[in-house]
Formats: sequence, structure tokens, C-alpha cells
Amino acid sequence: MLFTVPFIALAAEIKLLSAGALTQPLNALIPEFERASEHRVTIVYGTAGTLRGMLEKGEAADLVVLPVEGIVDAEKHGWLQPDSRVDLASVGIGVAVRKGARVPDISTPEAFKRVLLDARSVAYVDPTRGTSGRHFDTVVLPTLGIATEVRVKAKLQTEGSAAEFVRSGEADVAIQQISELLPVDGVTVVGLLPNSLQKITTYSAALATRSTASDPARQLVAFLITPTSKAVFKAKGMDAP
Repeated sequence: MLFTVPFIALAAEIKLLSAGALTQPLNALIPEFERASEHRVTIVYGTAGTLRGMLEKGEAADLVVLPVEGIVDAEKHGWLQPDSRVDLASVGIGVAVRKGARVPDISTPEAFKRVLLDARSVAYVDPTRGTSGRHFDTVVLPTLGIATEVRVKAKLQTEGSAAEFVRSGEADVAIQQISELLPVDGVTVVGLLPNSLQKITTYSAALATRSTASDPARQLVAFLITPTSKAVFKAKGMDAP
């Protein structure tokens, strides 16, 4: 990967707080950035709700990656530097089942509704913690008219991938952003939610107000929006602008 950065006498330590949806692309890209820049990056992954709580408590960080809505909220609270936001990638919500199981039809809202009703249990992110879980619980289920039926058999994931419940056999179907479903072994990603139920989330990076390595963090952001980096995001299930 070709990437050059301005010469800096001392390598810096960059602390990055990132939403879990970007785990796979960042895990692939950060080592490349470290080799090219000689900076070192420490990443803390979490749900949007978890990261917001960390910022609220004054957690030290240089760069924060959250859904656009989370970035706007954090800016309002003074946790992020104004006008430092850069959009990185977008991702939709997908559906996964256990590997070897029958691949269900989710092509229409009605077909997807039947899948959810037929499932013994349904896994998704705790709606108080993550974007996909909140959308699924508060928009998709009420729209389909089956909120009560699905909530009583829900398996809520607080960190990581809801597909872990499917892999272990604790749930028949998992709903989460597709970039968090794809890397889980032992599951099959069926596809994206029907368009009328879908939510595309854009993730952005912004500099933390208390950053002690703002210039190196800016270099990292510049690296993450190169054409080569965008190709990695795409390969991991995300679309880059």
C-alpha cells in the first residue's frame, strides 16, 4: 500500500475510539498505517452507546469514530474538535443464519416478517447500546407489527457481533450491520434488509478535544480515505464515499 506522511521526528501514540462496525477494516488498515508512518495506534472498540459513555466520563482519546449522529452529539457536548469530522464509510443492516441452515427468503418485508416469527429466538444488538439494534427494535419491529412477539424471544448483544448467538445455536437469526456479521465463522450472511426497512449508517472520524496527538491523528484520517483504504472498507462490507 503506497502511503507517505510528512516527516515527524518522534513517532506518536494515537488512541482511537471506534464503533465496532469498523473492526474488520481498521484491523486490516491500521498495521499498514503504522508501518508507513511509524506512529502507533491503540484502538478501543465498542458500541456507539459504550463509546459515548466513555467520552462523557472524560476518557482520553485522540480520534473518535462513530455514526454521524453520534459525532454531532459529541460535538455539541464539547468532546470533539469542531469542524474536524471526516466521513469514512457507510454500511447497511444485514441478516445471518447458522452455517448449513436453510437460507431464508428476506427479499420483502412480508417474507422477512415470517422469518422472524418462525425463529425460536432472534439476536440483535441491545437497542440502548447500538445503532442497528435501536433501528431494528424501534423501527423495523413496529413497522412489521411484531414487536411484542420478537422482543420476548430476543437475544440482545451488548458488545461484539449478534451472530455469535447464531453460531452457538442460541438464536436462529441475527440482525446487525453487515460488516459485523461477515467475519463471524460458522454463520451465513443471507443479505441486507429489504429497502423499506433498511437503515444505512455513515461512520465518521473526528478529533477529540483533549487529543495530545492531533497532527498524527489527522494523518491517520488522511490514510483512511485514500483509494486503497476505501477498497479495503468495501471488501469488508462497507461503502466508502
